[in-house]
Amino acid sequence: MGFFSKKKQPEPERAGKTPDESAGKSERDFPPKPEPPLEETPEARAEERIATHRRIDSLFFLTDLGLSTLPESIGQLTEVRELWISRNKLSSMPKAIGQLRQLKKIMAFSNGFEALPEALRPLTQLDAIYMGDCRLATLPDWLGELRSLKSLVVTGNHLTTLPASIGELQQLEEINAEDNQLASLPESLQRLPKLKELYLHGNDQLGIPPEVLGPTMLQVRQDNATPADPEAILDYYFRIRAPESELTEMVGVSVAFVGGEYRAFAQPLNEAKLILIGRGEVGKTCLVNRLVRNQFVDTSKTQGIRIEQWPLKLGKEKVKLHVWDFGGQEIMHATHQFFLTQRSLYLLVLAGRAGGEDADAEYWLQLVASFGGDSPVIVVLNKMAEQSFDLDRRGLQAKYPSIRGFVRTECADGMGIEELRKVIHEETDALKDLRVPFPASWVEIKDRLSGMAERGENTISFERYGTLCDELGEKDKKAQEALAGYLHALGIALNYKDDPRLNETSVLSPHWVTNGIYSLLNWPALDERAGELCFGDLATVLDAEAYPRDKHLFLLDLMRKFEVCFEYPDDPQRRYLVPQLLGKEQAVEMEEFDARKCLNFQYHYNIVPEGLLPRFIVRTHPLSEAGGRWRTGVVLAFEGNRALVRADAQARKVFISVNGPREGRRRLLAVIRSDFERIHADIRKLQVDEMVPVPGEPDWVVSYGELRVFERKGIEKVPRVFGPEMIEMDVAALLNGVDIEGSRRREFDPAERMGTMAVFISYSHKDETLRAELQTHLKLLQREGAISVWTERKVGAGGEWKGEIDRNLEAAEIVLLLISADFIASDYCFDLEMQRALARHDAKEALVVPIFIRAVDWKSAPFAKLQGLPKEGKPVTLWADRDSAWADVAAGIRRAVEERRAERR
Repeated sequence: MGFFSKKKQPEPERAGKTPDESAGKSERDFPPKPEPPLEETPEARAEERIATHRRIDSLFFLTDLGLSTLPESIGQLTEVRELWISRNKLSSMPKAIGQLRQLKKIMAFSNGFEALPEALRPLTQLDAIYMGDCRLATLPDWLGELRSLKSLVVTGNHLTTLPASIGELQQLEEINAEDNQLASLPESLQRLPKLKELYLHGNDQLGIPPEVLGPTMLQVRQDNATPADPEAILDYYFRIRAPESELTEMVGVSVAFVGGEYRAFAQPLNEAKLILIGRGEVGKTCLVNRLVRNQFVDTSKTQGIRIEQWPLKLGKEKVKLHVWDFGGQEIMHATHQFFLTQRSLYLLVLAGRAGGEDADAEYWLQLVASFGGDSPVIVVLNKMAEQSFDLDRRGLQAKYPSIRGFVRTECADGMGIEELRKVIHEETDALKDLRVPFPASWVEIKDRLSGMAERGENTISFERYGTLCDELGEKDKKAQEALAGYLHALGIALNYKDDPRLNETSVLSPHWVTNGIYSLLNWPALDERAGELCFGDLATVLDAEAYPRDKHLFLLDLMRKFEVCFEYPDDPQRRYLVPQLLGKEQAVEMEEFDARKCLNFQYHYNIVPEGLLPRFIVRTHPLSEAGGRWRTGVVLAFEGNRALVRADAQARKVFISVNGPREGRRRLLAVIRSDFERIHADIRKLQVDEMVPVPGEPDWVVSYGELRVFERKGIEKVPRVFGPEMIEMDVAALLNGVDIEGSRRREFDPAERMGTMAVFISYSHKDETLRAELQTHLKLLQREGAISVWTERKVGAGGEWKGEIDRNLEAAEIVLLLISADFIASDYCFDLEMQRALARHDAKEALVVPIFIRAVDWKSAPFAKLQGLPKEGKPVTLWADRDSAWADVAAGIRRAVEERRAERR
């Protein structure tokens, strides 16, 4: 029937039917039917499944059945290795489950268990228990008897502590106890030698800052973030607690009488970040002058970010606010987001400007919600003497609960300033992390670094930072890294220790970073050149004393990390492009992309974040050419297909049209959607809807999310009204028109969800461009859920990130070696990574695949015995059509994934 068929009016026999009754029905569904049999109970369905042994390999599924009890016959499944019973109503398990001597994993999320079922106690072979979102109040001491256990996931329960016996689980690698009510941790956690992942987020009573806890499990699984080191988390937790006696409060410092003397363990930090945001010329800097110094100075517009300290007194406590005053020019909005942090206090400053204040409020409040999390916001209605205005206060507070109040001000005569100070004091006092316990040695380190910044020292090497920590009593390297992360969040000393391009330098003066980047972005010649910047230009733009030449590459790499610019490949002048400064005029004729003849897709937003399309252009630059880029759009080419991607900020939409050979259109669309999804994932709470235009009728769009719901519910046809027309949409046809084959299968097939292969790429930093091209061609496999790729690091000469590289290498099932002369010349790549990868290959723990990217003599290399890609070992750069070379590589990796899956089964 195709995508849809038009209907003139309802058929007579359907009169009186509700939409729910008739939606998705075919003609044969409406004649009278015999009486249905009595409804089968969930327990009866479970018995039937057990009797027929419905399983996938060694998996057995009883999920979503509404079960209140498990039948005793469950004991018959003696060969089952994984039991899935999530999303039921279970509160106990039958004793017969103890007969499942092959059972390794039990998935029991979202049930009613108040305690770990005693029936599990005999299953000493269990290596994974997943019981999140149940009602667990305690974990039993006999948990320590499950000596094979590797994963324990108990998120979203009511646990207040973990049993001391957990220290007996010497094989334990993962503990996820997020979103419980933990108030203490047993010291036995420090005796788990194999523990790699520890997630304790959402347990505020533990007093562990988010910077120490690191990424959540969701961020690790979905975004390839690196989990925090459990040893560092536990070290922090026990460092701020006396191990041998009761803590005592003395002058705000936690102390204990240990070894015949009082020893300081921790003190409240009493520092926070106050961030002023708003468009240009609304009076943010004047407001800072009034608040901090009670002076009115009519200043010029802020060209970037101004940072200063504001000492406050909250009762008897001394508190320091780090005040960040953000410039309001649009060119800066795209980069501001990288300095908007959670656990801060925000002042949103507005001024009446021809009725635009409501739109401004929505725009900035959405940015705070996206990047500032649940941080409190005070809305300041400034310049009231120039133009009085107001907002829909109740409506905004209902939509943005983080708003703590509205204050009307006028800096010239001081109107409202005292009221604003009072609100700032109250909200600062209420910040839950203001008094986070800080180890005593950390306070000394923080103060020393702050003093260095005040004396004009802008940067410090990470090596020197480590030496300073040693001198001040913090000799533990992991604790030093944890402290670095905390100082970064506060804006005291920025560092990017997880990025090899940036990890050698810590920035003591955040203003040094922001002033350097914004000086480049505001350089008039850069605008005249439509965003094209040469490495040599930095010496012209930047002050030589503040920004010596050896720091220029650091600034450019920082801009690349923020996806503000990209480097032209193989360019002897080392040119970079800042897409935010491209011309506004569309660079291509629309006739080439007639929407009625293309494969189309759309994104609809509540706001279009500044820099959305420029950031997308940076991410996809290997697929675009100079003549096909402009500020709000780009043309991409991939495997013989071309796509037009353009944003309309006023309509709050992004439009995608793909033309070329029909069999390849969905593949290019999948690459585009993959990059947008990564950008969207970085912007928390961004409201974005994926929309599918009806083929041949690009103005008729239907929600992709709705289509997925219909598919899950088994509804094949859905009526829709567009203007005067009613059509009957074919759900599967519309979805299959925009999705590559197999990409949705993982949602319905649990075996597919668990089939994702971890892929590690080892390459020389000089092959960054070729690595980026490979990553583009691997996005299709990633989108299908076939692989997850660790690609965001460059391999160089050692560093603090070595442990992270090693962890990912050990976890990978497939290792790709990008072979070039620089790879072979790299001691780290060739002698360390490759040797370890080959050892794992020989042990059948991983599959190693050499990928020949540039010509080099490799015949005598240790990997010469392995089957490489592309075919016949011809390097990618020597192919006449590089796309064909990468397509051959991707096809070979797909085969490798399928072979590994077969071996896994």
